[in-house]
Amino acid sequence: MDMKNKEIIEQYQQDRDIFVRLGDIVSGILKSALDDSDIDIMAVEHRIKEEQSLEGKLELKGEKYKSLDDITDILGARVICFFSDDVDKVASLVEGLFHIDWSNSVNKRNSLTPDSFGYLSLHYICSLPKDSKYPKDLKNKKFEIQIRSTLQHTWAEISHDLGYKSEFGVPKKITREMSRVAGLLEIADDQFISIRDDIRKYGEEIERLLEQGKLNEVLIDLVTLKQYLEHNENITSFSNELIQMSGAKRRKFSPESYIEQLNFLGKKTIGDIELMLFENREKALKLARHTFETNKLNWISSNISLYFLCRAELLDNGYSLDDITKFMNLTTKDQRRAQRQAEHLVNMNFI
Repeated sequence: MDMKNKEIIEQYQQDRDIFVRLGDIVSGILKSALDDSDIDIMAVEHRIKEEQSLEGKLELKGEKYKSLDDITDILGARVICFFSDDVDKVASLVEGLFHIDWSNSVNKRNSLTPDSFGYLSLHYICSLPKDSKYPKDLKNKKFEIQIRSTLQHTWAEISHDLGYKSEFGVPKKITREMSRVAGLLEIADDQFISIRDDIRKYGEEIERLLEQGKLNEVLIDLVTLKQYLEHNENITSFSNELIQMSGAKRRKFSPESYIEQLNFLGKKTIGDIELMLFENREKALKLARHTFETNKLNWISSNISLYFLCRAELLDNGYSLDDITKFMNLTTKDQRRAQRQAEHLVNMNFI
Protein backbone atom coordinates (compact mmCIF):
# COMPACT_ATOMS: atom_id res chain seq x y z
CA MET A 1 0.00 0.00 0.00
CA ASP A 2 1.44 3.37 -1.00
CA MET A 3 1.83 6.25 1.44
CA LYS A 4 -1.26 8.17 0.27
CA ASN A 5 -3.57 5.20 0.72
CA LYS A 6 -2.00 4.44 4.08
CA GLU A 7 -2.79 7.99 5.20
CA ILE A 8 -6.38 7.54 4.04
CA ILE A 9 -6.71 4.36 6.11
CA GLU A 10 -5.24 6.14 9.15
CA GLN A 11 -7.71 8.99 8.69
CA TYR A 12 -10.53 6.43 8.44
CA GLN A 13 -9.45 4.89 11.73
CA GLN A 14 -9.46 8.30 13.41
CA ASP A 15 -12.82 9.35 11.95
CA ARG A 16 -14.75 6.08 12.16
CA ASP A 17 -16.56 7.06 15.36
CA ILE A 18 -17.70 10.26 13.66
CA PHE A 19 -19.27 8.21 10.86
CA VAL A 20 -20.93 5.93 13.43
CA ARG A 21 -22.55 8.95 15.11
CA LEU A 22 -23.47 10.41 11.73
CA GLY A 23 -25.06 7.11 10.66
CA ASP A 24 -27.39 7.10 13.66
CA ILE A 25 -28.38 10.71 12.98
CA VAL A 26 -29.02 10.19 9.26
CA SER A 27 -31.02 7.01 9.91
CA GLY A 28 -33.07 8.81 12.55
CA ILE A 29 -33.82 11.74 10.26
CA LEU A 30 -34.91 9.41 7.45
CA LYS A 31 -37.11 7.23 9.66
CA SER A 32 -38.80 10.20 11.30
CA ALA A 33 -39.56 11.89 7.97
CA LEU A 34 -40.82 8.66 6.40
CA ASP A 35 -43.03 7.91 9.41
CA ASP A 36 -44.67 11.29 8.89
CA SER A 37 -45.21 10.63 5.17
CA ASP A 38 -47.70 8.41 3.35
CA ILE A 39 -44.96 6.38 1.63
CA ASP A 40 -44.87 2.62 2.12
CA ILE A 41 -41.36 1.63 3.18
CA MET A 42 -39.92 -1.85 3.63
CA ALA A 43 -36.75 -0.78 5.45
CA VAL A 44 -34.29 1.98 6.26
CA GLU A 45 -30.75 0.66 6.68
CA HIS A 46 -27.29 2.09 7.15
CA ARG A 47 -23.77 0.75 7.45
CA ILE A 48 -20.21 1.98 7.90
CA LYS A 49 -17.74 0.66 5.33
CA GLU A 50 -15.39 -1.86 6.94
CA GLU A 51 -11.66 -1.17 6.85
CA GLN A 52 -11.00 -4.26 4.75
CA SER A 53 -13.56 -3.11 2.19
CA LEU A 54 -11.98 0.35 2.09
CA GLU A 55 -8.54 -1.20 1.52
CA GLY A 56 -9.95 -3.16 -1.42
CA LYS A 57 -11.51 -0.01 -2.87
CA LEU A 58 -8.20 1.84 -2.60
CA GLU A 59 -6.35 -1.04 -4.20
CA LEU A 60 -8.66 -0.96 -7.20
CA LYS A 61 -9.30 2.78 -7.56
CA GLY A 62 -6.80 4.48 -5.26
CA GLU A 63 -5.67 6.91 -7.91
CA LYS A 64 -9.10 8.61 -7.76
CA TYR A 65 -8.81 9.60 -4.11
CA LYS A 66 -6.46 12.16 -2.57
CA SER A 67 -7.96 11.98 0.93
CA LEU A 68 -10.71 10.28 2.92
CA ASP A 69 -13.05 13.18 2.13
CA ASP A 70 -12.99 12.13 -1.54
CA ILE A 71 -14.58 8.80 -0.64
CA THR A 72 -18.28 9.53 -0.29
CA ASP A 73 -19.62 6.12 0.72
CA ILE A 74 -17.86 5.48 4.03
CA LEU A 75 -21.36 5.89 5.45
CA GLY A 76 -24.08 4.39 3.29
CA ALA A 77 -27.80 4.58 4.02
CA ARG A 78 -30.49 2.80 2.05
CA VAL A 79 -34.24 3.24 1.77
CA ILE A 80 -36.10 0.24 0.34
CA CYS A 81 -39.61 0.98 -0.92
CA PHE A 82 -42.28 -1.61 -1.55
CA PHE A 83 -43.21 0.03 -4.86
CA SER A 84 -40.95 1.47 -7.54
CA ASP A 85 -43.07 4.60 -8.06
CA ASP A 86 -42.36 5.53 -4.44
CA VAL A 87 -38.63 5.87 -5.21
CA ASP A 88 -39.17 9.37 -6.60
CA LYS A 89 -41.33 10.32 -3.60
CA VAL A 90 -38.54 9.28 -1.25
CA ALA A 91 -36.02 11.11 -3.44
CA SER A 92 -38.03 14.33 -3.11
CA LEU A 93 -38.08 13.84 0.65
CA VAL A 94 -34.32 13.27 0.80
CA GLU A 95 -33.66 16.37 -1.28
CA GLY A 96 -35.51 18.42 1.33
CA LEU A 97 -33.72 16.85 4.29
CA PHE A 98 -30.07 16.98 3.24
CA HIS A 99 -27.63 18.93 1.12
CA ILE A 100 -27.19 17.06 -2.16
CA ASP A 101 -23.89 16.91 -4.04
CA TRP A 102 -25.47 16.77 -7.48
CA SER A 103 -22.18 16.42 -9.35
CA ASN A 104 -21.47 13.09 -7.67
CA SER A 105 -25.03 11.77 -7.33
CA VAL A 106 -26.22 9.17 -9.82
CA ASN A 107 -29.64 8.22 -11.16
CA LYS A 108 -28.86 4.81 -12.60
CA ARG A 109 -32.31 4.66 -14.15
CA ASN A 110 -31.13 7.25 -16.67
CA SER A 111 -27.98 5.32 -17.57
CA LEU A 112 -29.78 2.40 -19.22
CA THR A 113 -30.44 2.37 -22.95
CA PRO A 114 -34.08 1.88 -24.01
CA ASP A 115 -33.40 -1.73 -25.03
CA SER A 116 -31.56 -2.79 -21.87
CA PHE A 117 -32.45 -3.77 -18.34
CA GLY A 118 -30.48 -3.71 -15.14
CA TYR A 119 -29.92 -2.34 -11.68
CA LEU A 120 -32.15 0.70 -11.24
CA SER A 121 -31.72 2.94 -8.22
CA LEU A 122 -30.96 6.45 -7.09
CA HIS A 123 -27.62 7.19 -5.43
CA TYR A 124 -27.47 10.54 -3.67
CA ILE A 125 -24.26 11.91 -2.20
CA CYS A 126 -25.35 13.99 0.75
CA SER A 127 -24.26 15.94 3.79
CA LEU A 128 -26.11 17.46 6.70
CA PRO A 129 -27.33 21.01 6.00
CA LYS A 130 -24.74 23.62 6.94
CA ASP A 131 -27.32 25.60 8.91
CA SER A 132 -28.39 22.57 10.98
CA LYS A 133 -27.79 22.18 14.72
CA TYR A 134 -25.26 19.38 14.39
CA PRO A 135 -21.52 19.67 15.23
CA LYS A 136 -19.18 20.83 12.48
CA ASP A 137 -17.28 17.53 12.33
CA LEU A 138 -20.55 15.79 11.36
CA LYS A 139 -21.67 18.44 8.87
CA ASN A 140 -18.35 18.21 7.01
CA LYS A 141 -18.75 14.50 6.24
CA LYS A 142 -20.42 13.23 3.07
CA PHE A 143 -22.48 10.06 2.90
CA GLU A 144 -24.43 8.08 0.32
CA ILE A 145 -28.17 7.40 0.30
CA GLN A 146 -29.49 4.72 -2.05
CA ILE A 147 -33.19 4.51 -2.86
CA ARG A 148 -34.59 1.31 -4.39
CA SER A 149 -37.74 -0.71 -4.68
CA THR A 150 -37.87 -4.13 -3.04
CA LEU A 151 -37.34 -5.91 -6.37
CA GLN A 152 -34.54 -3.55 -7.37
CA HIS A 153 -32.93 -4.37 -4.04
CA THR A 154 -33.35 -8.08 -4.73
CA TRP A 155 -31.65 -7.68 -8.10
CA ALA A 156 -28.76 -5.71 -6.61
CA GLU A 157 -28.16 -8.12 -3.74
CA ILE A 158 -28.33 -11.31 -5.80
CA SER A 159 -26.24 -9.95 -8.67
CA HIS A 160 -23.66 -8.73 -6.16
CA ASP A 161 -23.61 -12.12 -4.46
CA LEU A 162 -23.08 -13.81 -7.81
CA GLY A 163 -20.16 -11.50 -8.55
CA TYR A 164 -21.99 -9.86 -11.45
CA LYS A 165 -20.61 -6.31 -11.70
CA SER A 166 -21.04 -5.39 -15.34
CA GLU A 167 -21.09 -6.91 -18.79
CA PHE A 168 -17.34 -6.50 -19.07
CA GLY A 169 -15.45 -9.69 -18.36
CA VAL A 170 -18.69 -11.69 -18.10
CA PRO A 171 -19.68 -14.23 -20.78
CA LYS A 172 -22.41 -12.93 -23.08
CA LYS A 173 -24.70 -15.82 -22.15
CA ILE A 174 -24.63 -14.80 -18.48
CA THR A 175 -25.06 -11.13 -19.35
CA ARG A 176 -28.14 -12.02 -21.38
CA GLU A 177 -29.58 -14.17 -18.61
CA MET A 178 -29.07 -11.41 -16.03
CA SER A 179 -30.69 -8.90 -18.37
CA ARG A 180 -33.72 -11.19 -18.84
CA VAL A 181 -34.17 -11.50 -15.08
CA ALA A 182 -33.85 -7.73 -14.67
CA GLY A 183 -36.53 -7.26 -17.32
CA LEU A 184 -38.86 -9.64 -15.48
CA LEU A 185 -38.32 -7.78 -12.21
CA GLU A 186 -39.05 -4.47 -13.92
CA ILE A 187 -42.32 -5.89 -15.28
CA ALA A 188 -43.14 -7.30 -11.83
CA ASP A 189 -42.53 -3.86 -10.27
CA ASP A 190 -45.06 -2.36 -12.69
CA GLN A 191 -47.57 -5.15 -12.03
CA PHE A 192 -47.34 -4.69 -8.27
CA ILE A 193 -48.09 -0.98 -8.74
CA SER A 194 -51.10 -1.88 -10.88
CA ILE A 195 -52.38 -4.37 -8.29
CA ARG A 196 -51.91 -1.85 -5.50
CA ASP A 197 -53.85 0.76 -7.44
CA ASP A 198 -56.65 -1.74 -8.20
CA ILE A 199 -56.92 -2.56 -4.48
CA ARG A 200 -57.12 1.15 -3.67
CA LYS A 201 -59.89 1.64 -6.25
CA TYR A 202 -61.72 -1.39 -4.86
CA GLY A 203 -61.40 0.05 -1.35
CA GLU A 204 -62.82 3.38 -2.50
CA GLU A 205 -65.76 1.61 -4.15
CA ILE A 206 -66.42 -0.40 -0.97
CA GLU A 207 -66.24 2.76 1.12
CA ARG A 208 -68.85 4.35 -1.16
CA LEU A 209 -71.19 1.35 -0.80
CA LEU A 210 -70.78 1.37 2.98
CA GLU A 211 -71.52 5.10 3.14
CA GLN A 212 -74.69 4.47 1.11
CA GLY A 213 -75.75 1.76 3.56
CA LYS A 214 -75.60 -1.02 0.94
CA LEU A 215 -73.97 -3.44 3.37
CA ASN A 216 -75.75 -6.51 2.02
CA GLU A 217 -74.06 -5.94 -1.36
CA VAL A 218 -70.57 -6.06 0.15
CA LEU A 219 -69.04 -9.52 0.47
CA ILE A 220 -66.66 -10.12 3.36
CA ASP A 221 -62.97 -10.05 2.46
CA LEU A 222 -59.93 -8.41 4.00
CA VAL A 223 -60.45 -5.07 2.23
CA THR A 224 -64.17 -4.82 3.02
CA LEU A 225 -63.68 -5.94 6.62
CA LYS A 226 -61.00 -3.30 7.20
CA GLN A 227 -63.18 -0.60 5.65
CA TYR A 228 -66.15 -1.62 7.77
CA LEU A 229 -64.20 -1.76 11.05
CA GLU A 230 -62.50 1.57 10.41
CA HIS A 231 -65.33 3.63 8.92
CA ASN A 232 -68.73 2.26 9.95
CA GLU A 233 -70.12 4.37 12.78
CA ASN A 234 -72.00 1.51 14.47
CA ILE A 235 -69.08 -0.89 14.75
CA THR A 236 -66.53 1.81 15.63
CA SER A 237 -68.81 3.08 18.38
CA PHE A 238 -69.15 -0.47 19.74
CA SER A 239 -65.36 -1.01 19.56
CA ASN A 240 -64.68 2.25 21.40
CA GLU A 241 -67.14 1.24 24.12
CA LEU A 242 -65.31 -2.06 24.60
CA ILE A 243 -61.90 -0.40 24.68
CA GLN A 244 -63.07 2.16 27.23
CA MET A 245 -64.58 -0.63 29.32
CA SER A 246 -61.31 -2.59 29.27
CA GLY A 247 -59.16 0.35 30.36
CA ALA A 248 -56.44 -1.00 28.02
CA LYS A 249 -54.56 0.56 25.15
CA ARG A 250 -55.69 -0.26 21.63
CA ARG A 251 -53.31 -2.03 19.27
CA LYS A 252 -54.03 -2.30 15.59
CA PHE A 253 -54.06 -5.81 14.09
CA SER A 254 -55.23 -7.19 10.78
CA PRO A 255 -58.75 -8.69 10.97
CA GLU A 256 -57.76 -11.40 8.47
CA SER A 257 -58.24 -14.29 10.92
CA TYR A 258 -61.87 -13.25 11.44
CA ILE A 259 -62.77 -13.93 7.81
CA GLU A 260 -62.59 -17.68 8.45
CA GLN A 261 -64.40 -17.32 11.77
CA LEU A 262 -67.22 -15.30 10.21
CA ASN A 263 -67.51 -17.85 7.41
CA PHE A 264 -67.84 -20.60 10.05
CA LEU A 265 -70.78 -18.66 11.50
CA GLY A 266 -72.38 -18.35 8.06
CA LYS A 267 -71.68 -14.64 7.66
CA LYS A 268 -71.12 -13.78 3.99
CA THR A 269 -71.69 -10.04 3.73
CA ILE A 270 -70.89 -6.96 5.78
CA GLY A 271 -74.65 -6.69 6.26
CA ASP A 272 -74.54 -10.03 8.11
CA ILE A 273 -72.02 -8.56 10.56
CA GLU A 274 -74.18 -5.48 11.03
CA LEU A 275 -77.16 -7.72 11.81
CA MET A 276 -75.03 -9.71 14.25
CA LEU A 277 -74.10 -6.42 15.95
CA PHE A 278 -77.77 -5.43 16.20
CA GLU A 279 -78.85 -8.80 17.60
CA ASN A 280 -75.91 -9.64 19.86
CA ARG A 281 -74.61 -6.28 21.07
CA GLU A 282 -75.93 -6.55 24.64
CA LYS A 283 -74.81 -10.16 25.02
CA ALA A 284 -71.36 -9.25 23.70
CA LEU A 285 -71.12 -6.35 26.16
CA LYS A 286 -71.98 -8.64 29.08
CA LEU A 287 -69.33 -11.16 27.98
CA ALA A 288 -66.79 -8.37 27.66
CA ARG A 289 -67.65 -6.89 31.07
CA HIS A 290 -67.22 -10.28 32.75
CA THR A 291 -63.93 -10.86 30.89
CA PHE A 292 -62.48 -7.47 31.81
CA GLU A 293 -63.53 -7.82 35.45
CA THR A 294 -61.62 -11.09 35.77
CA ASN A 295 -58.64 -10.22 33.55
CA LYS A 296 -56.49 -7.10 33.74
CA LEU A 297 -55.36 -6.23 30.21
CA ASN A 298 -52.55 -3.87 29.22
CA TRP A 299 -53.59 -3.75 25.57
CA ILE A 300 -56.56 -4.75 23.50
CA SER A 301 -56.92 -5.68 19.82
CA SER A 302 -58.50 -3.28 17.35
CA ASN A 303 -60.72 -6.22 16.34
CA ILE A 304 -62.16 -6.69 19.83
CA SER A 305 -65.69 -6.02 18.58
CA LEU A 306 -65.57 -9.08 16.32
CA TYR A 307 -64.08 -11.18 19.11
CA PHE A 308 -67.05 -10.69 21.44
CA LEU A 309 -69.72 -10.55 18.72
CA CYS A 310 -68.65 -13.95 17.38
CA ARG A 311 -68.74 -15.48 20.87
CA ALA A 312 -72.14 -14.00 21.59
CA GLU A 313 -73.34 -15.47 18.29
CA LEU A 314 -72.09 -18.91 19.32
CA LEU A 315 -73.98 -18.77 22.62
CA ASP A 316 -77.22 -17.26 21.34
CA ASN A 317 -77.65 -19.54 18.34
CA GLY A 318 -77.46 -22.96 19.95
CA TYR A 319 -74.01 -24.07 18.83
CA SER A 320 -72.94 -27.30 20.49
CA LEU A 321 -69.79 -27.68 22.55
CA ASP A 322 -68.22 -29.61 19.66
CA ASP A 323 -69.06 -26.82 17.21
CA ILE A 324 -67.70 -24.16 19.56
CA THR A 325 -64.53 -26.21 19.97
CA LYS A 326 -64.15 -26.34 16.18
CA PHE A 327 -64.61 -22.57 16.07
CA MET A 328 -61.93 -22.02 18.72
CA ASN A 329 -59.61 -24.38 16.87
CA LEU A 330 -59.67 -22.05 13.84
CA THR A 331 -57.26 -19.74 15.66
CA THR A 332 -55.59 -21.80 18.38
CA LYS A 333 -54.70 -24.83 16.20
CA ASP A 334 -54.43 -26.68 19.51
CA GLN A 335 -57.26 -29.11 20.18
CA ARG A 336 -56.91 -29.20 23.96
CA ARG A 337 -56.68 -25.45 24.26
CA ALA A 338 -59.65 -25.04 21.92
CA GLN A 339 -61.62 -27.47 24.12
CA ARG A 340 -60.81 -25.48 27.26
CA GLN A 341 -61.78 -22.21 25.61
CA ALA A 342 -65.06 -23.70 24.39
CA GLU A 343 -65.92 -25.06 27.84
CA HIS A 344 -65.08 -21.69 29.41
CA LEU A 345 -67.37 -19.89 26.98
CA VAL A 346 -70.23 -22.32 27.56
CA ASN A 347 -69.82 -21.83 31.30
CA MET A 348 -70.18 -18.08 30.75
CA ASN A 349 -73.60 -18.56 29.21
CA PHE A 350 -75.19 -17.79 32.58
CA ILE A 351 -74.46 -14.11 31.97
